[in-house]
Amino acid sequence: MLLDSQTGVGVYQFIVDRLEDRRREEYPDGREAYEDNWTAAHDLEKAYAEAVHTGDSDTAERFLHELMNMADPWQNHPHHPAKHTRDGHQPRNAEPGSRS
Repeated sequence: MLLDSQTGVGVYQFIVDRLEDRRREEYPDGREAYEDNWTAAHDLEKAYAEAVHTGDSDTAERFLHELMNMADPWQNHPHHPAKHTRDGHQPRNAEPGSRS
């Protein structure tokens, strides 16, 4: 994956969207777990962005790896960040309804 700020934002947003889905499914339970996971994802994305900004690619890569680990439970989701190409778009054959 490309180590730029948009990559971190994209992975973070994917995680937050899935956490919100889970929170809705578990409502009224799950609020505390949601907040803990949201905070962890937010902190990782901030640390990743700072590392990218300062040009520390080793640290950025480590934080991106941690974000991707947080996204692992949803690896079969069609919008999982690992399914995207370098330009941030899904490969043509990964888009629902497309043909290879």
